[in-house]
Amino acid sequence: MDEVLVLWDVDHTLVDVDGLGREAYDLAFLRQHGRPVAHQPAMAGRTDRAIAHDVLRLNGAPADEEHLEALRVAAETAFEELAHLLPVRGRALPGALAAVTSLAGVQSVLTGNLRRIAEVKLGPFGLVEHLDLDAGAYGWSHAVRANLVDIARTAARHRYGRDFDGRRTVLVGDTPLDVEAALATGAGVVAVATGRYTTGELAAAGAHVVLPDLSDTAGVGDAITRARR
Repeated sequence: MDEVLVLWDVDHTLVDVDGLGREAYDLAFLRQHGRPVAHQPAMAGRTDRAIAHDVLRLNGAPADEEHLEALRVAAETAFEELAHLLPVRGRALPGALAAVTSLAGVQSVLTGNLRRIAEVKLGPFGLVEHLDLDAGAYGWSHAVRANLVDIARTAARHRYGRDFDGRRTVLVGDTPLDVEAALATGAGVVAVATGRYTTGELAAAGAHVVLPDLSDTAGVGDAITRARR
């Protein structure tokens, strides 16, 4: 595994935070615009930049860069205020910690989350210390998830002095958008049916390997090896 870059999705792949991310955006919008969110955008697999844009647009607020940045800052603040609820309402998904601790090579995240929100979500569950968060990519860098893959590759190359092109990069995620991001960039992809999508739907999306969850630690390592081929 020493030549592979494993990029983990966060929500519904490593952790489930019981909708606290959506609540943070709702609170942020309320504080910024003085009214509650009336129309919720789709969130699964999408980047926070795309979600923030749609929160503003769907609710009749300006969606230019200035207002996006204001919502970003407010969402980070709101999530940190809600973070005390993570040990009560959130959880690491079955096998996630064992899977991350068992793998060699470079491991980071490729997530739609803002970096600070990703760090806060992972922190209570012992995952941060096993991931090089400086070698990943986050959802404010680009609205399109697939464009995060090369951002992460570049970050990892700068940190480790070697390339992670093609299937030397393997994404692990729970949505068809994770699969799409990998296929669009020549990466390998292991899909896990721990979110809203079934194994059949993830296979149909083109995932190289599909797992029901991460509970079989040896099976996760084998899946990443197969996805590299």
